[in-house]
Amino acid sequence: MKKGKLPLWIFLYILGILLLAIVINIAMGFSIPSADKSLDGPSWLDFWGGYLGGAIGCLPALAALYDNRREARSQHEESEKSRRLAALPVIACEDSFVRLYAAQLDAFFDLSGMVLLNQDKGLHEVFSSHDPGEYAEKANQLDASYSGFICLTFHNIGHGPALNVSVACLNISQDGAIPLNSIGSNESKSLMLSVQIPPDADEHYLVQYHIGIFFNDIFGNRYVQVQPLFCRKTKHSLEKISVPELIKE
Repeated sequence: MKKGKLPLWIFLYILGILLLAIVINIAMGFSIPSADKSLDGPSWLDFWGGYLGGAIGCLPALAALYDNRREARSQHEESEKSRRLAALPVIACEDSFVRLYAAQLDAFFDLSGMVLLNQDKGLHEVFSSHDPGEYAEKANQLDASYSGFICLTFHNIGHGPALNVSVACLNISQDGAIPLNSIGSNESKSLMLSVQIPPDADEHYLVQYHIGIFFNDIFGNRYVQVQPLFCRKTKHSLEKISVPELIKE
């Protein structure tokens, strides 16, 4: 009603009262048998008049109850939304294209892992180690088609920690998401992507991946952000990442 519109139930309520009054008016034209011979037409009119008056009198009370419940529901939803936003994690992505050599170990420090990326399986075969030398050894063992290495850094710029973080390639497969554990507020984690590029690809080769970033807030709500990644033979680029979208169970 605050929006200038009456709820449908009010019209139905008024219509029911009017129909009842019409039925009563028609019924008064017939002889209604009663055990009490003193009940005449005026007595019945008094009864039904009081009945309809009570029914009509309930309308403001019902309208007030409906409005109060709607207002309480709206305030509860606003309160829940404010509480979620106060602790909402927000992930921002940064990247760098890396040319790896056996002696280039500095690219592997502070990594959460290395994972393969191709058009058939998406993100798969994660490898993790505390020794940068093992990353370099793993990179040198890869097929020659995995010639592009991207260091993707996930920054949590939100107000609360991102819990149970995982990533998956949404446009290929969401099965077997790669876990990144948790990322605290103002913290970051890096993942090395080894991208498969066909050896015979030319400069016009282009493939797009939709990297889904899944995480929970401290209240258990599940969110997803989507980071588009465009890969060419010798370079790549990140498009604008989506805002956190609440996943409804």
